[in-house]
Amino acid sequence: MKKKFIPVSSLTAADLPPALRIYFEAAPENFRIPAILTAITCFCALGTRLRARYVYDNDLHALLLQVIVVGNPGDGKSFTRPIVKNLMAPLLLRDQELRRQEQAYNELKKTSAKNKPLPEEPITDVRCIQNITRAKLVKRADMFIRKYGEPLAFMLFSEELSTMSEGNKKAYSDLRTIGRLAYDIGASFSTDTNSSESYCAMVDIIWCSLYCSTPAALDEYMDRRSVEGGNVTRHVIADLGDLMGDDAPVFQIITTEQQRTIDATVDRLMRETYTDEGSLQPVHEVPMDWLDDEIRLWCNEQRQQVLKTGSRALNCFYKRSSVSAFRMAALCYHLWCTELGIAEDDSATAAQIRKHVIRFYRYMASYTLDGLLSRWGKRFEDMQGHAETDEGPKTTLYDMLPENFTRDQLRETIVKLSLATPARVFISKWKRARLIHQADNKVELYTKNY
Repeated sequence: MKKKFIPVSSLTAADLPPALRIYFEAAPENFRIPAILTAITCFCALGTRLRARYVYDNDLHALLLQVIVVGNPGDGKSFTRPIVKNLMAPLLLRDQELRRQEQAYNELKKTSAKNKPLPEEPITDVRCIQNITRAKLVKRADMFIRKYGEPLAFMLFSEELSTMSEGNKKAYSDLRTIGRLAYDIGASFSTDTNSSESYCAMVDIIWCSLYCSTPAALDEYMDRRSVEGGNVTRHVIADLGDLMGDDAPVFQIITTEQQRTIDATVDRLMRETYTDEGSLQPVHEVPMDWLDDEIRLWCNEQRQQVLKTGSRALNCFYKRSSVSAFRMAALCYHLWCTELGIAEDDSATAAQIRKHVIRFYRYMASYTLDGLLSRWGKRFEDMQGHAETDEGPKTTLYDMLPENFTRDQLRETIVKLSLATPARVFISKWKRARLIHQADNKVELYTKNY
């Protein structure tokens, strides 16, 4: 019997591993999903040696996320700061020590006599960054390769996305360009110039990013090329919603016992990345093949909607929405199993956990997709020559047709919805998907199967 798709309309604390549950329960209702997305982004950056195999891709995925918290000025986007400082504390401290080494070397270069030989420049692996030039970013990424032979994930965090463009439009553009590649491991970026101020290398730059933004700043950052070129599909939009007239958000204070849980989780992720000797731990693959059928089910549901609506935005946005949700689910499953000390591949012991992770995947895949459609659905459709509402068509083309319809009736409905896809394409795809069958060959009469 074919398994039926069941959407998940909300998450509960029980659907989250202990370290994430703390942030979910501490946040006001409007901030719960943005809060756990903030924490998940940090955990994914810390877990840079974790990998998982996605059902539609033969390559292992690094757990890379790009999240944007969106709200109007004064809505409380700064809630992200204490979460990031708390979770990234060991890495920030490590980075600070490495930056001191770089500063000491630069001071030595300035004060040394010209004919005096200098020691070799220290090879550092600084990973937490905010504003950075392309040349410096390439150099930092190349340092990972020189030191370890493998890339590590940067953590980009900015409390105000708009500040990243002030005074340096080129750096802003570079960030968008590299961001498309930074979503997947294995996509190399290169610089090769004659400038002595530049740094020439071909490197794999990967990152997790967390930006806070007003709607206007986000629209400036995600220009036409970003919408059309796929930048937007790589992001998860955590929208705080309409908070007009609401009280200022008040988060519960994290208790000492809860902090111990968080610290233990962070410590495990750090130990899964670095050895005591300062080298890298082996890559760890999180077994996620048990989620494959759920991913296919969710994606098939979206494809059915694409066929029924003819929405190009939905067709484009759902694919990476699923990938981002899968990466979050893999992170949650890993955190849960290591917290409880159970084997990730033990289906009997982990069965209950997997039920919650399935719910989490379903919810986050739809949450991510809805955020993309709401923010950029209309713009994308307009670029494709379609006229849709902000969230895509409210009533599907398929549902607007009578149970029995002709090709001419389909053409008229297509015109009414301002869709550019020809009737013959819909008929071909619907027949292939078994949404319709041809009732009468002579007059081209079709009958809906659902």
